[in-house]
Amino acid sequence: MIGQNLTFREKETLLNLLSVDRFRLKMIYWSLPTPTISEIEGEYDAQLLDQGDALGSFVTRRLFASKGPWLGKAFRPVSESIGQGYNAFGTAEEREALLPMNTYIDHSLMVPGYSYILDYQRLNRGPIRWLRGELRIASPSILLGMGIFGPRSRKLHKLRRVIPFVLVRSDRPYLDQVMAA
Repeated sequence: MIGQNLTFREKETLLNLLSVDRFRLKMIYWSLPTPTISEIEGEYDAQLLDQGDALGSFVTRRLFASKGPWLGKAFRPVSESIGQGYNAFGTAEEREALLPMNTYIDHSLMVPGYSYILDYQRLNRGPIRWLRGELRIASPSILLGMGIFGPRSRKLHKLRRVIPFVLVRSDRPYLDQVMAA
């Protein structure tokens, strides 16, 4: 179960994120602070949140499981302004580091201001290149994320699919060998 090692207050935060609808998740996201590159390090457990409708939920969950059970994401700073990361698939004992990403702070596509960006475009091939993630801090151990799948052009923003997810800090170390899609 995700979040077993959280404090009581953080467990309440996680339960709230797990229970609210997609619209409310977007509103919560708007209110949260942006982390710095150095604040986000190590591997995090992940869970998809409310996807808004049954079909969207089904498709999103199937896509996230296409490489095996989605365990989480991991990050490490490279400098003060950029980092790198990956998605972890499998189990905590036997996991693979796949779908590498560049990370940096930039303008949010979701809300006014900045977010911690997960950029898959340069390091992968195929449809994963259309995915951009954004993170904000819900608590010291919990990050609220918004995946944005689809065209990046402002003119085509209605074709984007927003994918809310939550990340909870784990004690697993960053894996050094990452494979692209």
